[in-house]
Amino acid sequence: MKNNSAYAIVKLTVFFGVSMLPHIQEIVEAVSNRYGDEFFTKVALALNKAITADYTFIARINSEQYSCKSEVLVAKGQIAENFEYSLTGTPCAEVADNSLRFYPRDVLNIYPEDTLLKQLKVQAYFGIPMINSKQQVIGLIVALYEAEQENMDETAALFQLFSGRIAAELERLDYEQCLEDKITARTKELSKTVQQLQTTQKQLVESEKMAALGNLVAGVSHEVNTPLGIAITTHSIMADEFKKLKDKLDSQSLSMKDMENFRNTSESAITMQGENLNRAKKLIENFKKTAADQHQLEIENLDIGQYYQQVISTLRSILKPHKVNLEINCQEKIILATYPGIHAQILTNLINNSVKHGFASNNEQGIDTGNITQENKITIVINQLAENEVEVTYCDNGRGLSKKAQQHVFEPFFTTAREHGGIGLGMSIVFNLISQKINGSIESKSTKVGAYFHYTFKANLLNKQAST
Repeated sequence: MKNNSAYAIVKLTVFFGVSMLPHIQEIVEAVSNRYGDEFFTKVALALNKAITADYTFIARINSEQYSCKSEVLVAKGQIAENFEYSLTGTPCAEVADNSLRFYPRDVLNIYPEDTLLKQLKVQAYFGIPMINSKQQVIGLIVALYEAEQENMDETAALFQLFSGRIAAELERLDYEQCLEDKITARTKELSKTVQQLQTTQKQLVESEKMAALGNLVAGVSHEVNTPLGIAITTHSIMADEFKKLKDKLDSQSLSMKDMENFRNTSESAITMQGENLNRAKKLIENFKKTAADQHQLEIENLDIGQYYQQVISTLRSILKPHKVNLEINCQEKIILATYPGIHAQILTNLINNSVKHGFASNNEQGIDTGNITQENKITIVINQLAENEVEVTYCDNGRGLSKKAQQHVFEPFFTTAREHGGIGLGMSIVFNLISQKINGSIESKSTKVGAYFHYTFKANLLNKQAST
């Protein structure tokens, strides 16, 4: 672009001396710090005045439809309404093939099918292509005269001088629109997901009445913060690169290397942004799936010890691969009105937690504790505290919990095995089921070996449809 501009200035000086320099200065001042539609309007008016054409227009080429659409049209010194026309049978078709075209007279005889030339009663035509950074013709600048023209060197030199800047502005607008479209699409997708999250939160408040809803949302926000933070950072990178490109355009120092660097950086940033927005979307969808009400249950009068034994019998496939011995101690028959399915979920999550975390590093024969190898073991003790209240002690002899894990074990999305695919919702679900469904509470206690949980629950009121 710089070489073309320098060549054009030299050519102007050679042919016209310093007489053209005021025109150049006037055009430069007109377009200084102008962008978009304002830039095209100012440059078209200034060029039209300098070359004293009857009509001057800047048009963008649509290669798919083989047509041109004007960005700005100057007619008789005034801005006129833009138009679109087919390239077929027009001198603009030759320009679109990357050729400069000048017809000093009788252009209508050469292109009799060009309705635009007929309508404007054009005799002389001059057109020059606009080339982008990929050396592709993206538009053209055209001057039309109602009278014959003998010499178009002045027009040619001015068009050559400013065509690069005009093409760069067209390309900048195209790239900016492309970025805006991608960001808009991703923003719309994320907004839709956020709306789904908000709907899910409302359902949780109405159906589950979870006191821990604030912690649940905080967990989601914390988990989603990382991919969103990366997405925001990549957006900042794109903004910085765009500013650099804009500054290069303003100073007319844009090079192919600058454009290539801008393209490579933007492509990488957009890819990273898309991946992290998708990751955030999946995390929120997983929250929605987990938080939704999974069961429509009825209250039953339940023999707690017997039912716990039934549940354990269905979980042998989980315990067997890790050679876990599970014992249930319930010294007396305890019958209580409660939700059977809730207890099944609680036991399943607790046992899964022991297997995946407590016994994860143990060999198949048990826990290696120096010279002693002991079997993997889970013990559940059930006692009745009052007529309508029961306590359950659950413990294993696995790796146990660190002080940090013990403090955060019931928080949503807290896990010590994220690198192995852990999500951190199991114990949070247990907490919510106990506190919200069966009128109870749960706590984790510190022990020398393994994990230890103690929870209590009370009888629920039987509904009219409950079985007895």
